[in-house]
Amino acid sequence: MPVVARALAVLTTLLLSAATQAATVQAQAPRGAVVGAPDGLATMPHARPAPRARAAQASATDPRIAEQWALQGDGPMGAASAWRQTTGGDVRVAIIDSGVDLGHPDLAPNLWTNPGEIPGNGIDDDGNGFVDDVHGYDFVDGDGNPQDLNGHGTHVAGIVAARGGNGLGVAGVAWSAQLMAIRVLDADARGTTTGVAQGIRYAVDNGARIINLSLAGPTPTQELEDAVGYARSHGVLIVAAAGNDGRDLASTPTYPAAFGEDNVLGVSATTPDGGLSSVSDYGTGADLAAPGQDILSTALGGGYEWRTGTSMAAPQVTGALVLLAAARPDLDWQGLRDALLAGTRRDGLPVQTGALDVGAALRAVIPAVAWRDAPAPATLRSSSAAPARRTAARTAKANSTAKVKAKAKAVRAKKARARRAKKARARKAAARRAATSARPRRITRA
Repeated sequence: MPVVARALAVLTTLLLSAATQAATVQAQAPRGAVVGAPDGLATMPHARPAPRARAAQASATDPRIAEQWALQGDGPMGAASAWRQTTGGDVRVAIIDSGVDLGHPDLAPNLWTNPGEIPGNGIDDDGNGFVDDVHGYDFVDGDGNPQDLNGHGTHVAGIVAARGGNGLGVAGVAWSAQLMAIRVLDADARGTTTGVAQGIRYAVDNGARIINLSLAGPTPTQELEDAVGYARSHGVLIVAAAGNDGRDLASTPTYPAAFGEDNVLGVSATTPDGGLSSVSDYGTGADLAAPGQDILSTALGGGYEWRTGTSMAAPQVTGALVLLAAARPDLDWQGLRDALLAGTRRDGLPVQTGALDVGAALRAVIPAVAWRDAPAPATLRSSSAAPARRTAARTAKANSTAKVKAKAKAVRAKKARARRAKKARARKAAARRAATSARPRRITRA
């Protein structure tokens, strides 16, 4: 079977040519057609986003959230309005990628745990065909330890659901979720459609509602399409990266984003100013766009790093779907998809609908009486502040009256002292006069 690789590199950190990458992948791929996810990795963005003031929303104590431009206010993707409604819940999400750093402190609290499996006993306790799959499964090495060896999957997982409000690092679009780690890409972030198809079926069979596929390949194999159809028949949504070649998917499609199944959402990447990223694929197969340039998220070893690409845009959409599913657990996959797409901003991007707006999507499914608006600005006085103002006024008036009374009392006391002093002087004068009149008068002769 001929194997062709697609270079998804977007930054100067990947120096190999597309042809060299293709040859390397062909030599490594053991089966199936090639897929990959070598997104651009940078130690810091070209122009680091300046910290911005956040609108009133759920209290985010994560120290680096101000560096996450996509989550600032409502401008980029409606996060502030969304977080006033929900910050996530027990929604099971499969991250089918290079694995996840299982010990990362911002991810470990949100990892899915298989309730039927006993860790490390070498037995398939729940009888699902996979031994010790406590947090997911590794289809590269064929074991129950989907630990990331590349960093790509860890970064993707953090965008979806790094633990929010915990005072650590960053926050995901969803602050809480159940992240199912499924490793199908090796240490070079390369894999095959066979592994991806196996990962999809595992996720579906183990209860995932949403699958994130931040990977792409040029070959639409039947096994991969069948796995996508299997997910659809079980009510599971798939969010897929559109690809990083800067091309129109109508002429150069990538898969699984370009599959025609309606449970697949292909995602292009946007920049901080709302435009399409120069690396992003677009057109037919790209259902919507989301922030994907200079995205800060979790990294191997408990750290954080910036990456760029449609691999970063897809998990923004996956996180938005987690919020929708948490707010409206009664919605099926079609209801979630329809709400998400109905809320997109139709701003002229070359995608099928528009740019992600999770706040607008939630507004479409939450009754108006239950919607939480932003608090009134501090400069506007609310009726709840009136009693406090009246109390303060009464206190000020009482203090003023007391001062006046004290001053009047002091004046009266001063006048009383003056009267007493005057009377004392008068008595002394009278006494002197009396003494003078009692003395004998001298008579002088002429």
